Amino acid sequence: MRNMDKHSPEILVSLFRGCRLALHLLYGMFLAIFYPYLNQTRQRCILKAWSRQLLTILNIGIQAEGQQPTRVEGGYLIVANHVSWLDIFVLNAIHPSRFIAKSEVRSWPLIGWLCKRSGTIFIERAMRRDAALITQRVSLLLKQGVCVSLFPEGTTTDGKQVGHFYSALIQPAIDAGARLCPIALRYLDDQGEPSFAAAFTGNTTLAQSIWCILRCRHHNALAVFTPTLAASNENRRVLAHAAQEAITRGLQNITPRKQEPETIFALPQPLLSAQSGYVLLLNPNLADD
Repeated sequence: MRNMDKHSPEILVSLFRGCRLALHLLYGMFLAIFYPYLNQTRQRCILKAWSRQLLTILNIGIQAEGQQPTRVEGGYLIVANHVSWLDIFVLNAIHPSRFIAKSEVRSWPLIGWLCKRSGTIFIERAMRRDAALITQRVSLLLKQGVCVSLFPEGTTTDGKQVGHFYSALIQPAIDAGARLCPIALRYLDDQGEPSFAAAFTGNTTLAQSIWCILRCRHHNALAVFTPTLAASNENRRVLAHAAQEAITRGLQNITPRKQEPETIFALPQPLLSAQSGYVLLLNPNLADD
């Protein structure tokens, strides 16, 4: 703890960033009023812009590597290893999508409500009937060309390794004949070494995790896109294993290196006014960079 404090910004700076975060969440509540009634293009643009602004406030840079799938390819299922609650916003800042999340997230103060308004699909994993209905719903979304994301590990890890992938969560891609897009996520410090400040594991509460991140000077989120996998007519256990192996290799191939400023998205300062919200609602192309 002493080492973290030694290298952390002054507490007043952390509190200031915390205030900015609170304002940004309020800004998100404003956007959430209109969000469900917008078309998919506007929803994706708002989701991307808001997520990028959130990461800017938390002083988290974003870097994407590998070939990203394009929207013209239709719906596909993104699967990623799960390190932190930040993972959702990192992926949305790069490639906005609908998420599948455990039902507990729905009860998180404010964030749970924002996730619900943004179209997150909540699942009771202990209830087989609920899981079957979710599978049908996600399969239909994929057939309609919607991009859906999930974390097949079912829990978070410290990011050092990839946990077991639950194959049942991948069944919708097989049913819809969609493609699977495995993404390896890792958080790095300024020297390109693994950073575990963002890890949301053990008995850590959401409030404790947020405070820990606010106390960090800066770290980077790296998303490595691996080649997509064809899901049509595949065995779900074989497909889950292939996705898990692809992400494991993606993490192993990350070599320590100092992050160059030009490789990180240059994110604008957050716009927190009501006027900025209307700009995105009326002209989503402003955020589609």
